[in-house]
Amino acid sequence: MKSLKEKALDKILLGVGLKLIPLASLGFLSESFPELLSTDSNSILSLVLSLFVFISCLVGYIFFIKGCCLYIKSKGYSSNWGWLGILSLLILPIFFFIPSRLEQFSVQSENAVNEPFERINIPEILLFIFLGMSLLIYFFLGILFSFKTLQESLLIGNSAFLFIQLASGAVLLAKMKELRFDFNKILGFQNSINLKLVLIISIMMYALFQGLNSLMLYQLSFIFPKYVESFLNQKIYTNILEMVWWNFSVLLLAPLLEELLFRGIILQKWAIKWGIKTGIIASSLFFAIIHFRFDIISLFVIGIILSILYFKTHNLMTPILSHLFYNTLVASFSMINFLTTPLNERNAFISVEKYQDLIQPLLSQRFFLVAVSAPFLIYFIYKNFPKNNVTIPYYAKSAKILETE
Repeated sequence: MKSLKEKALDKILLGVGLKLIPLASLGFLSESFPELLSTDSNSILSLVLSLFVFISCLVGYIFFIKGCCLYIKSKGYSSNWGWLGILSLLILPIFFFIPSRLEQFSVQSENAVNEPFERINIPEILLFIFLGMSLLIYFFLGILFSFKTLQESLLIGNSAFLFIQLASGAVLLAKMKELRFDFNKILGFQNSINLKLVLIISIMMYALFQGLNSLMLYQLSFIFPKYVESFLNQKIYTNILEMVWWNFSVLLLAPLLEELLFRGIILQKWAIKWGIKTGIIASSLFFAIIHFRFDIISLFVIGIILSILYFKTHNLMTPILSHLFYNTLVASFSMINFLTTPLNERNAFISVEKYQDLIQPLLSQRFFLVAVSAPFLIYFIYKNFPKNNVTIPYYAKSAKILETE
């Protein structure tokens, strides 16, 4: 039977979904097919879609506020405070940090103390810490710098993202400590790392990423030209200082934070709940989806490989290092491209037609990269994919001790 807190989170999730998914879908349609919604002949369609999004947002708000009322009640406060949910996602981190008036943990058995994965709630972590807190930080930064400055200044925008990563990581660690996680069991530093294997795997993942993503983006350029155009013209940095700042985030914070969250917590939580195989597939798919990019297949494969590396070595540094090496390759080629591109060409607009002309001669190379990397990675996954009866890394050392007694 679900607790009051779990029921609250279900309603909050439903409310967020009803508010954001139709709105994001409408934004994608308007960007990819502007003629579909802007012409006079489609004015009725535009009106119907806009009305649908408005009604969906309204219904979403109702569920969201109901969920907020239940959530604050689950902490021992009057449910009337839940009406602050009218502030939408901005209120979530505030509700999260409000101390509970109720007993946090059940003392029904000693086993509960040893099961931190049973106590941690993934939707709560993702909604309240990573989504809600990120929006709250951006809201206050928008007051200080204006949202236009945040959008136009990559240095301020990257600094804001870096601050969000640091804050989210700090809160996540504090939450894990509160839930009595044993960090030594998650990290598993006592277990060895095969650096040669990690390096080879990282290179092969990068080769697959470059090959498959180029082929996918080329195909998408004929189906969703506006989306591809927008993607191609996104700037991650425009000068050396912005480049250094971006690399610090990508090379240090991203591997640490993402591996702790996706492999250290989500993978093991779902592996306990649904079984090892389902846990790996579900957490890897979620890892791919949460990036909100077109390269979902590559990210899904990468998530599976990083999960296997964690299960294979029982050391979280293994997927962290693999993630780091992979990001290093991405960052290195990005920097080389930036530094070797003439200043007058760095900010030049790349049209879909120009992109297609540039990539067409390179398609055979991209096919070659996939042909080399895919069989190697498929074989690695096939040979090393954990069986459902193996122990998750968190409890691996305890299980090994029991076996030797």
